[in-house]
Amino acid sequence: MKNRKQEQLEILTACKRTLFMVGYLLWDELILSVTMDLGFTLAKCLLALCGGALLHALGALPQRKTAAFGLQSAACICVSVLYVSQSIYFSIFHTPYYLKSLLGLGKALEFSDVALRAAAKNAGMLTVFAVQLLLMFTVYRKWFWQRVQRPPCAFSLLTAIWMCTLALCLSLSDGREPVSPRMQLLQSFVPSASLRTFGLLPTMALDVKFNFLHLMQETPKPVEDLPDDPVSVSSPETVWGENVLSIDFNTEETDAFFREMNAWFGSRTPTQKNEYTGLFQGKNLILLTCEGFSDALIDPVQTPTLHKLYSEGFRFHNFYTPVWGVSTSDGEFVATTGLLPKTGVWSYTEIADNSMPFALGVQFAKQGKPAFAFHGHDYTYYNRDRSYPAMGYVYYGQGNGLDLTKQWPESDVEMVEESLPFYIEEETFHVYYMTISGHLGYTFSGNRMASKHRAQVEDLPYGEEVRAYIACQMELEDALALLVSRLDQAGQLENTVIALSADHYPYGLTNEQYAQLRGREALAPPFELYENGFLLWTPGMEPVDVEVPCSSLDILPTLSNLFGLPYDSRLMMGTDVFSGTSPMVLFADHSFITERFCYDASSGQIQPLNDAVVSQKEVEQCIREMEQRFTYSARIIETDYYGYLLRSGRMKESAESIR
Repeated sequence: MKNRKQEQLEILTACKRTLFMVGYLLWDELILSVTMDLGFTLAKCLLALCGGALLHALGALPQRKTAAFGLQSAACICVSVLYVSQSIYFSIFHTPYYLKSLLGLGKALEFSDVALRAAAKNAGMLTVFAVQLLLMFTVYRKWFWQRVQRPPCAFSLLTAIWMCTLALCLSLSDGREPVSPRMQLLQSFVPSASLRTFGLLPTMALDVKFNFLHLMQETPKPVEDLPDDPVSVSSPETVWGENVLSIDFNTEETDAFFREMNAWFGSRTPTQKNEYTGLFQGKNLILLTCEGFSDALIDPVQTPTLHKLYSEGFRFHNFYTPVWGVSTSDGEFVATTGLLPKTGVWSYTEIADNSMPFALGVQFAKQGKPAFAFHGHDYTYYNRDRSYPAMGYVYYGQGNGLDLTKQWPESDVEMVEESLPFYIEEETFHVYYMTISGHLGYTFSGNRMASKHRAQVEDLPYGEEVRAYIACQMELEDALALLVSRLDQAGQLENTVIALSADHYPYGLTNEQYAQLRGREALAPPFELYENGFLLWTPGMEPVDVEVPCSSLDILPTLSNLFGLPYDSRLMMGTDVFSGTSPMVLFADHSFITERFCYDASSGQIQPLNDAVVSQKEVEQCIREMEQRFTYSARIIETDYYGYLLRSGRMKESAESIR
């Protein structure tokens, strides 16, 4: 018969076992929150305890202790691996990975050396995770094997259900802020916000909900409840007409989904044509999305070609390159489609079977002009072999028409050299380049382009990683110099427009290193990190200063207007910057910048610009517009909305442009 002391000891041991396992996820969430600077909420705490209770329940399922401990420890290892991998991924790309990103895991293993360097830099954080596992296989294992009556599985499950229910009730009742917990649960997947509010595992559960099960219980308010159009429009002295097509947005559509979309798009105010409409009509276009490019590289001595393109062309003084969930691929997607990527998926892959009538490749090909796309890395990476043809391009990459030196990263100079014969003798053409030489990691030992140009940056007043970054971008400078020279020799330069932007800022540098490169002590949160450049130039033009805040989302509508291409401005989320309509610079966390104010979604703070007096109504209008753009951009991707309009004959003027 047990004595009182033995009973107390067993109760104490049982409590220690319970507290350890119930607190297992809470420990992981705390580490992740510190690592990603996410903060801690009551809902996150409750959901972490809920997950811990489920882990504890696993120890009560099998009758045999060996099986019970094995099941529980396997689950804990999986959880720890998930948190560790997300922490390392975030330290590299400044965004969490999504479940659909795991489909590209095989290709991503090519960059395992980058992950290893990131792991080495975060050794302290990894040690904390490792200590947790060590305690489980030593201290907790000892407690587990002591003779203690295990609590019934139902007790742990009921505890988990109670905590989850409480967290959900608190969240569903909180709809005050624009990116509220309720909105995150029911309407839109915003990973950065849900990580702050709910934690990692609930965020991944929402990923499944929105992107695998496609469940959505709540939609934005209908069009008739929208406030007045929040976009500021200046009244032009000359009436140029509108950038629209003849589209019948049928509000009697039997399909409720398309009916709602028709109503919203039909209610939008189109942008105006303007003095720049058709300025480049008939010219060639070379569009580049440059890996990790920053306008901080532009220097008249170090990068004379980049400096020429900037100083003698359109000079965008308030241009931003936001970072999206699938970094490079989403950066390309935004710049080339004028749409916002759908969170949690590879948007460029998602549109591979869609109609993309406003894509530049499709538009130029429709005019009988050849359109080519080139990339110096594996031609199938990010499924570019599927998405580029959907954009109207004849595509060549490494292993499919290009045979570049096998090195990491590959050479942009070689890519340009090998690609020129495909189009240089054409009368007119459009070419799209996705560069590779500026890819992270930025070291002289592991980056062939950095080591190639090391001598050119040796005397610069920066640390090794910043100098290595500049060195590998020197390959882009040389590639552009070669491109301009060959176009000139072929007599094509005078009739060619070159447009260049980044896929994302160089997140392979720390924020401190990037601030050093930009000549600042620190980068002011939350937007300064994303300031960048858009280079738009043709020989002989008068330089034009562009002050309006804009972003890569506005590249396609701006180029479409400049080249006089037929498009409907109501069907793009970006804005022609010369139209008199103020663009919205939109960010992945649903923050935004307009001409009049900045809105930080993480804090809810408003910062007026240029001494503007901003009313609460104006803020609410812009927030509603932001929400609608994210929602309906995702629906264009999901439903092949352009294809629906074309197949039904409702977008008559561009029907011949579909594939």
